[in-house]
Amino acid sequence: MIIANVIKYLEQLYPKELAFEKDPIGFHIGNVNRTVTKVLVTLDVTEAVVKEAIAVEANLIIAHHPFIYRPLSTINTDTPKGKVIELCLKHDLNIYAMHTNYDIAPGGMNDCLAEVLELTEIKPLIDTEQESYSKIAIYVPLTHVEVIREALALAGVGHINNYSHCTFMTTGIGSFKPLPNSQPYIGQTHQLELVEEGKVEGVVKTDQVTRVVESVKKVHPYEEMVYDCYLLKVPTLGTKYGLGRIGQVKGEVIASDYIDFVKKVLGISHARFIGNLQKKVKTVAVMGGSGSGYIANVKAKNADLYITGDVGFHEGQDAIDLGLNILDVGHHVESMMKQHVTSILNQALGEIAVASTLSTEPFQFV
Repeated sequence: MIIANVIKYLEQLYPKELAFEKDPIGFHIGNVNRTVTKVLVTLDVTEAVVKEAIAVEANLIIAHHPFIYRPLSTINTDTPKGKVIELCLKHDLNIYAMHTNYDIAPGGMNDCLAEVLELTEIKPLIDTEQESYSKIAIYVPLTHVEVIREALALAGVGHINNYSHCTFMTTGIGSFKPLPNSQPYIGQTHQLELVEEGKVEGVVKTDQVTRVVESVKKVHPYEEMVYDCYLLKVPTLGTKYGLGRIGQVKGEVIASDYIDFVKKVLGISHARFIGNLQKKVKTVAVMGGSGSGYIANVKAKNADLYITGDVGFHEGQDAIDLGLNILDVGHHVESMMKQHVTSILNQALGEIAVASTLSTEPFQFV
């Protein structure tokens, strides 16, 4: 198995297009055509983590936080980042990062947090985009309608929830005149043809349209297949993607009691709290990493408690003014991704991954 295979699998789960603009995710160092020896999964890439990868004989590091976050103008191997690059090149180590795409994608960081916190009725907290759908219509002689209908279904057209083969057909008269060098299925060169045709149409994910067209062309009788494709704007169609999650706790609990539960399941000894410890908690919002910029959005969703990291002094004051309870569990709570991604890779691709045992948390309680 080569590194490109591992990356392809991860990008099927956590598509790159879900990432925030200018978030430098993807392949940072190395050669994707190398054979994988072992994968080390980490939150951050540091010199200590690279040495750990060398020790466990891993040649691919999967990180949550991008190693090269800003463009480098020079590579000085006497600097911390330069030393990491030098070590990677000397030991044929490869680095790949998935950041906000992993945060946003279903089954990624924020879903992991929501599930650990035992939330129900989980939904995206901050909408980022909605899966795009298009309608594709194929024009075909009536003799081949069923062939095209089946080809569309096999290519993924007309799959809506628990139904497949969802298409619609209208009939009409198609016209064309074969010109020299053509090889018409119906008609003669220089003679106008009028043919009764069916228009078979259905919906499909927009990113699959090209594949659908190429697939249907293989069974379409015409030398030049005629089709329409147009983008749909249907609010209820397609998966909605978003940052963070919001859901319901089981029953209704006092904030102080729920905080004890949160600390236990997240494996943390301390957290910072803003608000009223006696407030009853039913609706909980959660965002891994730094979520202080979304306080007003969370309040608008009527959350009783917002669990995130990196809340600053002024954001804390804003939360008090808004009457929003916040539990700052620290940015490093995202380290749960190490075990999660390791487990996913091992289940799908064999026992190829290990989770880093090193903590990259920069803060200590003193």
